[in-house]
Amino acid sequence: MSFTVRPASTGWEQLPLPGTAAGYCWGWFKPAAAPDCVVIRLADETVRAEGAATRPILRQLLDAASIDVSQVTGWSVYGTLLDAQPLAAVMDQPVPVPPPGAAPEICLYVAGAQLPAPARVLATPHAAAGGDVAHIYDMIDTDWTLCLQLEKQLVLLRKQLTGMLTRITTIDRDLNPEERMHGDRQAKNDWQEARRWLKDSAAKLVRYIKEHDTGDTSNAGKREWFFKTYEQLVLPRRPIDNLVQVQRQFESHRKRLQILQTNMTTALQFAGSDGERRAQTVLERIARSVRDKRAKQRGRRENEPIRKKHLDN
Repeated sequence: MSFTVRPASTGWEQLPLPGTAAGYCWGWFKPAAAPDCVVIRLADETVRAEGAATRPILRQLLDAASIDVSQVTGWSVYGTLLDAQPLAAVMDQPVPVPPPGAAPEICLYVAGAQLPAPARVLATPHAAAGGDVAHIYDMIDTDWTLCLQLEKQLVLLRKQLTGMLTRITTIDRDLNPEERMHGDRQAKNDWQEARRWLKDSAAKLVRYIKEHDTGDTSNAGKREWFFKTYEQLVLPRRPIDNLVQVQRQFESHRKRLQILQTNMTTALQFAGSDGERRAQTVLERIARSVRDKRAKQRGRRENEPIRKKHLDN
């Protein structure tokens, strides 16, 4: 059935994907918050699949939703909005793996869709259990569940960032007199450069630790508001006059947490590769120079009695 004449979904619909190994996906057509859109959610087995050969391609998703690529005016992948123009160029590429904590959803915005009256949802704000708004509550449920999962992952990342910060702060030091004496000029210059990377890494770690502690994940942000709104209104399905706006706030909150997770992971990897390992490599070079110099001095001391005995004879 063409998207333009397809009625709005009242729940997730299973869509068979063309191809013997492609399986199926789930679709939600014309949600109230975006009536010109279809939301495609990958099946769990697709999300867990390893290897590009076992993953569907974008063309299969469009075929499953009966959408022509020329109709697509915009699309988003796992919460990231993309321009519609590159879509045709990647039609035959496998669907990318969703990042950890991201909802495995791809949204396609279609031109010429038959839109409902603008006040359709808002005209029945008190029909909390009705078909018009029930799925919006479900969308909030999904976003909040993902938010709670992300918060747990962020707590673990925060501990990892703190541990990394302690390590690179310990490494960032002046060379001792012996290291300065026996390290060559290049090694000393490399150490100064490594210290700059350590300081840059530490600044990033501190930034995202602070953002975690005082930003959206903490009660200093809006976290308490989201918690109370969900527990007091969404979970018992009580009427909400601005339900669509609330749903968008939960969605935006989930995306902000995903961005923070990405930033914290990137900062951790940066500190490990460009900070800690780089500095350890330079220090190891200088330490080898020190050991070599000590060995030479020890050899000269051991050979000195023999040399003196030979001269006496």
